[in-house]
Amino acid sequence: MPAPSTWRSPYLLPAAVLALGVLFAFTVFGAFFYSTRAQKSTIQVVGSANERFTSDIAKWRLTIARQVADSDLASGYARLQSDLGGLIQDLQAAGIDSSTISIQPVNAHPLWGPDGRREGYSVTQSLYVLSENPDRIESLALNPGELLEGGLLLEGSYIEYYYSRIAELKHSLLAKATADARSRAAEIAGGENSGALGTMISGRAGVFQITEPYSTDVSGGGMHSTSTKEKEISVTVHATFEAN
Repeated sequence: MPAPSTWRSPYLLPAAVLALGVLFAFTVFGAFFYSTRAQKSTIQVVGSANERFTSDIAKWRLTIARQVADSDLASGYARLQSDLGGLIQDLQAAGIDSSTISIQPVNAHPLWGPDGRREGYSVTQSLYVLSENPDRIESLALNPGELLEGGLLLEGSYIEYYYSRIAELKHSLLAKATADARSRAAEIAGGENSGALGTMISGRAGVFQITEPYSTDVSGGGMHSTSTKEKEISVTVHATFEAN
């Protein structure tokens, strides 16, 4: 005998759809819950390293000058050339190799009198010496009298200091900063020997700050001070580690 038509409830289809919807929702929630539980937590730290070093290259820039009358500019150039030749000879006699000397172009700057009239010119010429003996360069720069004769005017004298192995030093410092970051992350995770720290999953190096010793100067684009023979270099590393 066929079932009565009253057995076919009008709510059967909506109930089945609702049940499927609830089942799907629980499935999605379960998958999301599992994925969030499966994700490992991370530790973000900033490691740092710094080191003191001594420059082994000096760049000594000198500017010599002659003051000449307004009508005597040509002879001023000639006297300055003579001064330059004598200066180079004196540098060579002091142990400076001529191959380390670079000569720059001549410049003439007008000199004005109190009434606003031009009274003459200051004729200048610059040269610089690159030396791997900074101590010798310092000795000459601090006692320039032996190089200045016959009315020669030393208008400028400035030493810049560099380090020939700066690239190697930067690589070494990055390794130290990364090791410092791992050590800090391990302490946060529970100690160096806890085994709670996982692998490093990301890292970003900061800019290098090369300053004079005990300086607090920093720059977002990095610094490279050349004013002192003794220097200090520092760098930071921003790192992210997995926490087991």
